[in-house]
Amino acid sequence: MTRELKHIIYKTVIEANRKMTPGDVEKAVARSAGVDRKRVRLAVRDLVGRGELSYTYVYGTSFLERSFDRPVRLSKRIVIKPPQAPYESRPGEVVVDIVAGAAFGNGAHPTTRLVLRALDHIFGGNRCLERKAPLNGLDVGTGTGILAIALAKLGVQEVVGIDIDPCAVSESTHNVLLNGLAEQVSITNTPLEKLSSHFSVIVANIAYPTLRRMAPSLSARTEKNGLLILSGFLEPASKNLGETYCEHGFKLVREEAERGWACMTLHKRGSECP
Repeated sequence: MTRELKHIIYKTVIEANRKMTPGDVEKAVARSAGVDRKRVRLAVRDLVGRGELSYTYVYGTSFLERSFDRPVRLSKRIVIKPPQAPYESRPGEVVVDIVAGAAFGNGAHPTTRLVLRALDHIFGGNRCLERKAPLNGLDVGTGTGILAIALAKLGVQEVVGIDIDPCAVSESTHNVLLNGLAEQVSITNTPLEKLSSHFSVIVANIAYPTLRRMAPSLSARTEKNGLLILSGFLEPASKNLGETYCEHGFKLVREEAERGWACMTLHKRGSECP
């Protein structure tokens, strides 16, 4: 029962639609598994000690979260891990080494996971991406570079990551080097409005007001039949944001949410794609 109990605890934490305090977890698991809370508490401590779960602190409140100090699978094919953590990859897997620092994006936030799952989906057989010309990608607000690196490892030949934060530029450049992608991924502080290239795939995991403001620029930089993945906003904003991008030539083709955060995949209308 101990192993099964730990599995129930881990699943409860990672599948919850909100952050859960240790007390929340104890109460929910004790009720579902039919055991006393003290037993759940001991199992939680063991999971934390083994590095499978970790405590986080937000505004003075403790929460239990999945730990990212070990390899973690965030989608069907994508695994994120610290560089020092050993991991034997399976055929077809995409393994991204990330040093978590001050910049955003180590996989812990739902929006990062949502974008990675969207990328895994579109590179798993989306016919809009079946073309002879090499694909190029753009990551707007690259942070740690996690999404730019994933783009490259999923098959995009040339990727640009942009961020106006000097810390993010430094950390993402370091992570690109760690993954051996210096010739494939370039990091720059050039603003989106000053880019002149067009891109097959663009990801932008940034705040809602910025995404609305950037709609004309992101549309201008997305080539016809290209794909744009947006996240960084809460579910209630999805309808308004979708309408904004529809006005700039996009069609919504996929939407997903996690813990109240949303992610949209949009197709830049050109010829029709199924």
